[in-house]
Amino acid sequence: MSIPRITQIFETLAPVSVSPANYTTTASYVDLGKIDAEGKTRVVYTILNAHAANGIKWKVLGSVDDTTYVELEAEAVVAALASSSWVASATETSYRYFKVQTKDEGGAAHGTVQLRGYAKM
Repeated sequence: MSIPRITQIFETLAPVSVSPANYTTTASYVDLGKIDAEGKTRVVYTILNAHAANGIKWKVLGSVDDTTYVELEAEAVVAALASSSWVASATETSYRYFKVQTKDEGGAAHGTVQLRGYAKM
């Protein structure tokens, strides 16, 4: 087996992670933490609302082509100083691209998102 092929195999097996900077939510959904999970069988996101008083809403979307996304996890609320997580099912890992969308829980009460995501074999 050639060195380029071995390198390609190791790159496919390597885990992928995202950890964007803390984000202050707005009244509209914003994309965060996009992952290209090509060749991966496990995709996980964890989210922490680091704001002391305001809640946030979040949802997870998946795509085959990075253009058209479908909602994989319905909108859920993360209370102030609380966390949540999402793990892709076997069916959901057939998507290649994943991202999280977040927004304010209500009105102009902004939350603070700390998001981490990873994909691996």
